[in-house]
Amino acid sequence: MAEEELIKIGNIIIKYTFVIFFIICLPLFPQTSITAKFSDEKIGVGEVFSLSVTINNNSGRVTVPDIDGFTLRGTSQSVNMMYSSGSFKTIKTYTYTYVANKEGIYNIDNIRVRVNNNTYVANPVKIEVIDGPVRNRDDNYTPNGNQFEDFMNYGDDIYVDNIINKKEVYLYEPIYITQKAYVHVPVNVLGFSKIPDRTDFISYSETSEYNSFTEIIDGKRVSAIPLKTEVLYPVKTGDKRILTTPFVFEKEGRFVFNERVEYGEDEFVIKVLPLPDRKGFDNFSGAVGNFDFNTKVNKTNVSVGEEVLITMEVTGEGNTSIITMPKINDNITNYFSVYQPKVYETNWFDGKKMMGRKVKEYVLVAKDEGSSIISNINFCYFSPNDKSYTNIYSKPINLTISGTKQNLNSFINNNGEEINVIPIKNALIKEDKVFKIFNMKIVYLYIIILIALSVIIYNHNKFDKLKLLFANIKKDKHSETDDILKYYNENNRKEYCRLIENSLTNTIKK
Repeated sequence: MAEEELIKIGNIIIKYTFVIFFIICLPLFPQTSITAKFSDEKIGVGEVFSLSVTINNNSGRVTVPDIDGFTLRGTSQSVNMMYSSGSFKTIKTYTYTYVANKEGIYNIDNIRVRVNNNTYVANPVKIEVIDGPVRNRDDNYTPNGNQFEDFMNYGDDIYVDNIINKKEVYLYEPIYITQKAYVHVPVNVLGFSKIPDRTDFISYSETSEYNSFTEIIDGKRVSAIPLKTEVLYPVKTGDKRILTTPFVFEKEGRFVFNERVEYGEDEFVIKVLPLPDRKGFDNFSGAVGNFDFNTKVNKTNVSVGEEVLITMEVTGEGNTSIITMPKINDNITNYFSVYQPKVYETNWFDGKKMMGRKVKEYVLVAKDEGSSIISNINFCYFSPNDKSYTNIYSKPINLTISGTKQNLNSFINNNGEEINVIPIKNALIKEDKVFKIFNMKIVYLYIIILIALSVIIYNHNKFDKLKLLFANIKKDKHSETDDILKYYNENNRKEYCRLIENSLTNTIKK
């Protein structure tokens, strides 16, 4: 009975040891954060808007409650990777597209996300719906043309509308292509049949989950299915052909078989213009679009040996992957040691636009006393709308370094006398440290001790048997030896030989 109790205690210790180990190591893993955001603060009745739920460092199941006054038109999701501080972070965004049906102020505070058997509640969000229109008429776009008219007159069951925002662009300027299906009959979108050639472009795309919603066009009710949003950045000048993505649809048949058809492939011809002469803008970064630039520092007053973090950030509509970030001025090395900078970036769809963010971080270590100014940091980009280059200058950063620079070869004692110090290389110097009961190294030692104790308790019966075996062997060995010596001293040859023979036989068997 006592043996069973000890085994139970050992199992419990092992279980709780691993639980404690997991809790201790939990801060070492990336933490999950949930953010909800509406695309607009104010919207008009009948206009389209979106709700985005972003999950950092994880993916999960999002539950958005039904909202009286909104009609869900479709959902989509996208995944972005961001490099920061030597590691990659995953950002997954779930987007819900709605149409506002009636006026009011809507507060949504019960958006829930299920991640790894844990339920998170996102931050509350608010949007106001008013009677009059808020957006421009461009947002209320409806297709046109003979093919669409034929579809609306039931000449065909499916029509795919391909929209391109521009047919003449500058090098690296974003081109947006949107594909959307209109149907009269129930269909399933099976996906695309092939991937178009994008040799002369940098391409990003966002594919929806092919959820249908109802639109009323010219008084007629029709089902619409968002298919794909794509942004292309041309990397070569000249006339370029762009093929759109063909999609496979499956019509629900009336009898046994469903009919599969393909729609969506179309061709656009665009003209890519070279960028204007860069005279006077030799610092051009390669960015084409509309951007903001700012520089910040974590502290301006430091002592010799302290670190300073300088961060440069570019955000805006455009491709950040081709951007060359600016450098800090060289004279900073008079007072600071400059380490190799880190650069990371991310891109995401914000409504109909592709947004980008690129960050460059410098770590400086103060090495001499004095004052230094970091100035003339500027970011140059080309604006297609203005057809001109623009320089954005950051504000000067004034740094003050205080303290006395230490000489590695000598020190001054309390009497003002210089003491020669011999540099020690490749030597381990043990220093006194305050013992902390929750120091990570000590905690790991606790865990190892608990595991060892658990193993000993769990296997104590085996150790007892082994100990008994050794005791018996020792006992037998000592008793035989005593008898052999006894018969030897008594000159009892017969018994002496018998014991020697038995001892040898037992030894051979063992």
